[in-house]
Amino acid sequence: NCSYFKHFTPGQSSEIFEVTTQKEYSISAAAIAIFSVGFAIIGTICVLLSFRKKKDYLLKPASMFYTFAG
Repeated sequence: NCSYFKHFTPGQSSEIFEVTTQKEYSISAAAIAIFSVGFAIIGTICVLLSFRKKKDYLLKPASMFYTFAG
């Protein structure tokens, strides 16, 4: 038994602290990561279309999508 993870109170039994991952944080982090990947993909599509068809006005939305992905 490791004494670093026990909390001793005088005259009472020791309590062991449990470190658990909160499910709500992991779900929200996954959702943010999925949105970030989506914005990066849309930005890449805008950049490829602007270089392919010589449409420079698509570079501004691409930069905004890359910013949102970050």
